[in-house]
Amino acid sequence: MTIKNINTKRYILRKVEKSDAQEIYKILSDKNVIENLNMKLHESIEDTKSLIEDYLTEHEKGLKFPYSIIDKDTLEFIGVFLIKIDLYDEDCFEFTVYLKKEHWGIGIYSEVLPYMTKIAFEEIKTGNFRGFVMEKNKASSKVLLRNNFILEKIFEVPGIDGKIESYLITKEQYKNMINDRK
Repeated sequence: MTIKNINTKRYILRKVEKSDAQEIYKILSDKNVIENLNMKLHESIEDTKSLIEDYLTEHEKGLKFPYSIIDKDTLEFIGVFLIKIDLYDEDCFEFTVYLKKEHWGIGIYSEVLPYMTKIAFEEIKTGNFRGFVMEKNKASSKVLLRNNFILEKIFEVPGIDGKIESYLITKEQYKNMINDRK
């Protein structure tokens, strides 16, 4: 599947590009951002360039779909929404979202998630779609619940400080949600 640009009310979602490295590095070198992700702090721009290279290589294989989130009015790079194959569930894709800290709490995640869910089910054709959230990140948990994801389980991962919540929406739940809107 080729990543096409998507326009939401306030944002343009487009494929991550190598030229996004500096902006992504700013995000992933921020300890406040990393504490909410299952990722290591980026200590150099080379870490970020390597990550982008992985995104693009895995996209060619149909395993990762990396979207940059761009403000429509200012064209500012805001963050990344990554859809990727769930390595533990062959009929599932999962996602990761990371945003510049100064853009937290203004509804970006709420606005973008429905579009990404549609892509996961209607274009990628996944059977299930899953998001993981640090238990302390209550705002993200609320966004998932408002978008018909169901808390599946809470677990711990060695080396990560805090519990992780797993939220899931199945293809059947997605179809019912779409039919209920008609």
